[in-house]
Amino acid sequence: MSNYIQQLYSAKNIRDSKVYPGLNAAKGILILLVILTHALPDGMILYFLYFFHMPVFLSISGYLLKESAFKDGISKYLGKLIYRLIIPWIMASFLYLYFSLGNRHLSEITLTDFLYPFYHLWYVPAYVLGALLCYFVSNYKIPAIPVLIITALFTVFWYIFFRDNKSPVNEQPLYYLGEKRFYAYLVFFFLGFCLRNELLKISPSPLLLISLNITAFTASVIFVYQHIPDTIIVIAYMTFNLSFILFLLLYIAPQTWFQHKWLLLVNKQSLGVYLYHPMIIFLIYAILGDSKKEHINNLQALGVGIVTIVTVLSFIWIIQKWKVSNRYLLGMIKE
Repeated sequence: MSNYIQQLYSAKNIRDSKVYPGLNAAKGILILLVILTHALPDGMILYFLYFFHMPVFLSISGYLLKESAFKDGISKYLGKLIYRLIIPWIMASFLYLYFSLGNRHLSEITLTDFLYPFYHLWYVPAYVLGALLCYFVSNYKIPAIPVLIITALFTVFWYIFFRDNKSPVNEQPLYYLGEKRFYAYLVFFFLGFCLRNELLKISPSPLLLISLNITAFTASVIFVYQHIPDTIIVIAYMTFNLSFILFLLLYIAPQTWFQHKWLLLVNKQSLGVYLYHPMIIFLIYAILGDSKKEHINNLQALGVGIVTIVTVLSFIWIIQKWKVSNRYLLGMIKE
């Protein structure tokens, strides 16, 4: 253990590096956790996976965005995003219409279907919003700290009022702002961007961050089991995720731990895995006759997750063989 701690303290400044082996491994692990969360039935394991996996994933996405990406202007940058993210996202959205429409006819598509995309497809619009925010802050030299505070308040507002809101979306306040997760994770995306591009210079010790992480997670478990209001739990939520993100980006990113070929493969194909894995999960549960995951336990769900990752990687391997599908379904383009 002492060797690992020593490596953390002696980690070189990752802002001077162009490769981040620790982040490649972390993204692979997080993608696997995303699949697991979509396969699991309701329960405490699912709750705590949702507690952190998307904030951390968005922070990595923000960290991997360099200010130099905007050097040719926002239109050029968005042009690249259209082919890399937006077209594959649109193609996937059409594929998921069957699930999102349910018993409705195609002619019955409403504004809600656009404001609130199919349940896992919110990430790409959130990424685009995060990138636009980073562009304006970078281009107009807006101070980072006030933006971090404002976006953190968005997250707190979402956590308290929208995260567990069971009302139909068209009956919720601020309906026309669309899916609230578009905004809820901006603080984590922007924090990653600030750390990468030195808009925020902070270097808390790894032991301090680990201590904060353990304390916040322990508090969150106690709060949940004691049914403490979300106005209190959100403090533990923000503390846990911010300390975990700082630890990951400042100290784990330069490490070569967990460099397993399968994790790196999942990371490399992360967009395709993200876009298409729910379709496979739905199919598996439909075959099992348990579409609502009411009769499956966590161990069985783990098996579903493993089958899903093998199947989706096989699917990606097949569609990569054609230039058109590789470009428009996976966003794989040559720079």
